[in-house]
Amino acid sequence: MTSISELKAEGIGGPLQVRILRKWKHDVRQYETWYLAVDRFGDAIQILGQRTNQSYIESVFNVSECYIISDYSCPQLDKYQKVLENEFYIDVGLKSIIQPIPDTITVPKSWFRFVSKSNLIQLGETPPYYPDFIGVLSKIRDCTKANREPFVLLILTDESGSELAINLWKECITNPQKFNCASLDHPSTTTVVAITNLKPSTSNGALRHGSSHATHIYVNPDIPETTSLISLFTGPSRPIPALSGTPSTLYNMKLKNRSDLLDKTFIVEASIKEFHFQNSWYQTTCPICKDPIFRRGEQWYCSAHGLIENPTYTCKFTVTITDTTNTIPAVVSETASRKLLKSSLQKFISDNPLTSRNSLPSIITDQKEQTKTMCIQMLRTSTT
Repeated sequence: MTSISELKAEGIGGPLQVRILRKWKHDVRQYETWYLAVDRFGDAIQILGQRTNQSYIESVFNVSECYIISDYSCPQLDKYQKVLENEFYIDVGLKSIIQPIPDTITVPKSWFRFVSKSNLIQLGETPPYYPDFIGVLSKIRDCTKANREPFVLLILTDESGSELAINLWKECITNPQKFNCASLDHPSTTTVVAITNLKPSTSNGALRHGSSHATHIYVNPDIPETTSLISLFTGPSRPIPALSGTPSTLYNMKLKNRSDLLDKTFIVEASIKEFHFQNSWYQTTCPICKDPIFRRGEQWYCSAHGLIENPTYTCKFTVTITDTTNTIPAVVSETASRKLLKSSLQKFISDNPLTSRNSLPSIITDQKEQTKTMCIQMLRTSTT
């Protein structure tokens, strides 16, 4: 039996035992149907059924099932087809011998090539392949382009504590085989999301990442990385990312155009001049519907979903930041609130049950007018 690692471009390959893991089509090349296959050694390759062969291959291959494939060719990939590290693919058709075989534990049931946010940045705008990313879900938002086309914004946090914003475009979110939106309708306290084959691009000079035609989204996949992330993010010391960005001053930031600020991170030496909030400096919401919830006796109660055991806590105060050159208002991010509180908000409230909603705790206010190194970002709203 041949292995994927033994195949060569334009060479002759013997019988190959694989499991089909994913299926996709290019939004322009609808005459091509692509598959990702993995062998028992954990190596992966792209398989193509196209044109005359397309409907036959679609009738033969089923995702998650195992096959022995013979009589195929190994052409070179062009730049529009390539999503893995391989330089060639397996072309199959009517003359190929494709034999379904019983499921076997010797062939992996999942395959990913995860990279960290820092590695994504190093790969740049023209990576040699489209990498995968895994992280804990921080935010999900339904958005709309200027042309009214919908997309979904996901923000994931990797094991280093670095957040990555990912745009899931229309061709991804409208395909239930790629993205099951219901799986993220009511995310659990710690939800791990794996996204395959991210495609980079630049907007106003900033590197961005979005879905490609090959992208699939997996929620809490049954892999070791999921267990590791859940353990890491539910443990006593959730990771906090190191500061990275462009050194600047508040005055220089105010001189820049919006396009020069958008999606970029600036590092300033500044202090908090004032804290601002109305009525309450944090809010408690239902983890299912995200609506505010309230105490009913000793328990939390949502008018739509009843008793809530574990509510979601979110800081809702803003700050005025000043340095030696200027002053600006800013929203406090979840990462910044953790640094101010020296723990998550949920843990702080749990450890300090008498904390008042109507006045900031001293652990926060004591840091007023202390000069600190800060990261400042201008982020997009729900339209772009």
